[in-house]
Amino acid sequence: MSNFEKLLAATQTEFDREIGQNPLIEVVAGGQMKQEHYVAYLRETYHMVRHTSRMLSLAGARLGDDYRKLRDWFFEQVREENNHDLFCIRDLENLGEDAEQVLAVPPKRGSWGLVSQNYYMATYGSPLGILGVASLTEGLGADLGKSMAEILRDAYHLEKNQVTFIKSHAGFDARHIEDVKEAVNDLLLSDTDLDEVIHGRRMTIYYYAQMFRDVLESA
Repeated sequence: MSNFEKLLAATQTEFDREIGQNPLIEVVAGGQMKQEHYVAYLRETYHMVRHTSRMLSLAGARLGDDYRKLRDWFFEQVREENNHDLFCIRDLENLGEDAEQVLAVPPKRGSWGLVSQNYYMATYGSPLGILGVASLTEGLGADLGKSMAEILRDAYHLEKNQVTFIKSHAGFDARHIEDVKEAVNDLLLSDTDLDEVIHGRRMTIYYYAQMFRDVLESA
């Protein structure tokens, strides 16, 4: 069993309970989503992803020469993830929303928790845990992005320029999750490294599930 397979197996129970049975996914797939839900999703996602490139930069800078290849991996991801928050802004504007007003609302519990844990791991904790974060976020984008974009277009009649974040990340994340698999399988040095990755993924599952619940509550 590869490191990545061990990572998924160790967190499968939490993933199935928190993400697989999350009520937001059921609401969207069941045709019950309101525009307020989608606006809230874009807002919370914006609050999360606008920090990604900075967090990755900090994490990579803390890795020593023993992790030179992994450090390079982090810095490559910085370029890949930079400015993705602009997709959220464009989608809000194309929905007819006042993006500045929407985004002035502070992050809710889930996105706040995600940002806080990521900066903690990048600056004081183990940067390796961020591989666990990426395994969840990139995996969700790759697995759900395309189908969710299709549902938003077909069931809710949203225009192509109103779903650019979700649709674009279906493609981005399909490639990025392969990068994450390679890093987890090939660039860790010990079993304790994998423990840090597992912990990062497990906590991200909880925070991401909370972000989904926050979206429902916001509407």
